[in-house]
Amino acid sequence: MSDFSNITVTPTEDGMVNLLVDGQPISAKYGMKFDPSIVDDLKGLEVGQNAKLFEQFIFSHTDLNFEHAYFYVTCIQKQEAGYQVITNFVYRIIAQDQAPFEHVITKQGAAMTPEDINEFIQAHIQKSLTDYTDLKYAY
Repeated sequence: MSDFSNITVTPTEDGMVNLLVDGQPISAKYGMKFDPSIVDDLKGLEVGQNAKLFEQFIFSHTDLNFEHAYFYVTCIQKQEAGYQVITNFVYRIIAQDQAPFEHVITKQGAAMTPEDINEFIQAHIQKSLTDYTDLKYAY
């Protein structure tokens, strides 16, 4: 086990590592393990920079030209006083023959809470069903 700043690194039996930030696991629900090289990646961050740890696909839809996909992305950000786990709701647009474009969806500049994300998804589904879908015909 080793410590740097406010991150505790614990090796696992399978050669991976667990990370605790301020004594808390990155994902208590799923018990995430990482390749040991993550430690060097995190130590190499400058203040304000992020390292993406993983993303969870939430949902996607397509129209005639684009695929629209939504993810919940977990990062560690280096700050002056240590490291902080950050989760963002990310929107990714994928167009044929182009690099994907993505941005973080916020609520008036603040990170969205799980409740905000749930409300956003429900509103998108409802709008799709009422404004863009004819349930009698497939176009």
